[in-house]
Amino acid sequence: MPLRLLKVLAFSIFLLSTLSITAQGQNILYTEIEKSSHDEWTVSYQSSKPIQAVMFANSPDSSRLKRWRLLSTEFSFNYINGKEVISRKDGTAFTSIKLKLTPNYVHLPKNYAPFSPFSNDGMLVHSGRFFACSNICSGLENTWAMAVKAPRQDNIVVGGKVYLSETSWWDKNEGQKFYIGKQRFEVNIDYNAIVDPLLLGHIGKQLQEAFPSMMAVLDKSYGALQHKPMLFASVSTTNDGSFGRQGGTLPKQIFMHWYGDVKHQKRDEFETLWFFAHEAAHMYQNLPGKAITPVDNWLHEGHAEMMAKKIIISLLPQYSELVAGKVSKAEANCEVVTQNSSLSEQVKAGNYQSLYDCGLYIFNMIDFNYQGDNGAEELWMEFIKQASNGHKIDSHELISLAQRNYHLAHTQADDFRKIVGIN
Repeated sequence: MPLRLLKVLAFSIFLLSTLSITAQGQNILYTEIEKSSHDEWTVSYQSSKPIQAVMFANSPDSSRLKRWRLLSTEFSFNYINGKEVISRKDGTAFTSIKLKLTPNYVHLPKNYAPFSPFSNDGMLVHSGRFFACSNICSGLENTWAMAVKAPRQDNIVVGGKVYLSETSWWDKNEGQKFYIGKQRFEVNIDYNAIVDPLLLGHIGKQLQEAFPSMMAVLDKSYGALQHKPMLFASVSTTNDGSFGRQGGTLPKQIFMHWYGDVKHQKRDEFETLWFFAHEAAHMYQNLPGKAITPVDNWLHEGHAEMMAKKIIISLLPQYSELVAGKVSKAEANCEVVTQNSSLSEQVKAGNYQSLYDCGLYIFNMIDFNYQGDNGAEELWMEFIKQASNGHKIDSHELISLAQRNYHLAHTQADDFRKIVGIN
């Protein structure tokens, strides 16, 4: 390894171990994302006082080092102890940095992609991917100063409002999605939407026909949403022949992105509808915080899968056999991966599909054993009520609640704890 790089790494490690966490919390970076008239994307970070480093709040991997290019050769970008950190090569303080971005879709493990392109040159951007701290992140930061600039011919859609040229806001929690492009959002009774024109012929038509009915089913179980959500649906090509989709929700937002040849997505109408129903269910979960540990994400993914099952059976009974097959496959997959392991160990190994399979299996069994039609729904509502009153959002709480109030047998509860990895 070159001596210069060794010095940079040594300085960065020293920086992480010695800087005061308390002091850095008083200096919020000003983050500005800009799209130029030449369709180039940059992000800059400015500090009100000299700092030694910029650390990114969330680094699911080290892909920023390859995809974000520093515009000054005086800085270095390193991945240290699971964190992406920028500092000057000579170790001196600075007040601003700027990077050029790669604005195409990239899959991040259990994280939202920074960019979800539209086929007509629009772009959906995830603000949370740009959260960064001066010097070092303590994990307690939850206030981020964000700004966006774009050519005047583009619309900037943030928080359901349209801006021209530029806007700014204070961000928090996991951030939000914002759109830059020439489309304006479509106003519907149940939601507002920006749907990629390339999707309108098939998938977009399915979405427009099915989604309001799916929301109506969820309204009956959980009550109507307090705010009309903003829906984004986009599609982009890939260079390596890969294809797939990613969906997600944030407060007042739901988003779906398809990548690769759209023809692949049209081949399985059932899976597409299940995908819609799963994401719709997430909007109604009302979790008052985050899961305690990564394995506890089976709670909201399993619940969304369970509600997708119920929505499809309610609205599209012709798919009942396919639903039964999907549930059986999830149970079998969960049993296989946890036979000599646990869900916790599977998640650590990167098998995130197990969160969906085991989550669906557990919720389906609880619902089956309950003496009523809405076991999963009533359990979830009580679980959320407990969490709002200060209880933890974790596996033990939900399984214990199901055991106390929803006819879950002691032996089965213990089996579920073993599957999850609870001692």
